[in-house]
Amino acid sequence: MTSAQKVPDDSPVLSFLSGCDPKTEIYVTHIDTAKPSARKTHFVMLLGMNLVASFLLLRRAYGGLSRYGIWFVLGKFVPQWSGSAPSLDRALFGNIAMDLFVFLILVPIVRSFLTGVVLMRFRHGFPQQEVVFRKPSEATIANIVSEAPEKRDAYMKELLRLAVDPEEMKQLAFGMPWEEWTYDYNAMEAACELEKKGIISAKTWELCVWMKMKDGWTAIEQGKEADFQSQVGMMERLRDRLRVMGKSHVFSQMMEVIQVKTVSRDGAPLPVTEDVDAIIADLFKRNDVDFEKLTSELAEDAPPFARFTNVSKKND
Repeated sequence: MTSAQKVPDDSPVLSFLSGCDPKTEIYVTHIDTAKPSARKTHFVMLLGMNLVASFLLLRRAYGGLSRYGIWFVLGKFVPQWSGSAPSLDRALFGNIAMDLFVFLILVPIVRSFLTGVVLMRFRHGFPQQEVVFRKPSEATIANIVSEAPEKRDAYMKELLRLAVDPEEMKQLAFGMPWEEWTYDYNAMEAACELEKKGIISAKTWELCVWMKMKDGWTAIEQGKEADFQSQVGMMERLRDRLRVMGKSHVFSQMMEVIQVKTVSRDGAPLPVTEDVDAIIADLFKRNDVDFEKLTSELAEDAPPFARFTNVSKKND
């Protein structure tokens, strides 16, 4: 079960998210409580991988001075740098294709490691617990866009379900282009700085999905089965609003649908399927009630999540 709420306009969280990577529209955050030694091991693995990538890049770049006739051209001006002219054959075009592939893949990986991971570890080391910001990789964004419109929502739901799965979160990320999620180390470093200054508590970033909407950012909290009072409060506000609109029967019919579709005859709970949402949406539509607009208004009127009420507004 999830619970969503728009990030308050006066919250420093909104300012923070708005200042992050402007291309990112989804963040998944959690607190990594693994031992610092595990993060150190991960860093050493990343360091080794990037050293190998850097060596390969340097080797290909140095070899390219001869392959592409750069030494030959420079030798016209500086004789001691002279080299042979390049051969326009299949081997040359094969090397061009190879170098393009290597540089397009490895340069972004090394650059991200140096400007993200290395700087963050240099400034903040390996704390006992760490805020983690994940965002969809470019490959994942391409997959989302390539999905048929009618399948896109289902694909997104499955993607986010896996993203917040405890076992999936334990999987190490190495910044490879084909990985579904990538770490935003710049956002992680900024969150660490604000936590040290007392502006935004680290608890604000406990497991949550953050989505950019037209009117700001929305927090979608995960694992809210125990937050019974919150769910009851929303249902009560919906009942009262429908009563004011003269649509009390819509609420009664909705509860009947929920009862039939989510509880078995022996009283055992059933999994909530997509057809339940479709039936409820159709029910509201047939009664001339804008379900999406109504629930959005109720969400805005709801009391703020604890993660927002616990945020410090210290600005010094």
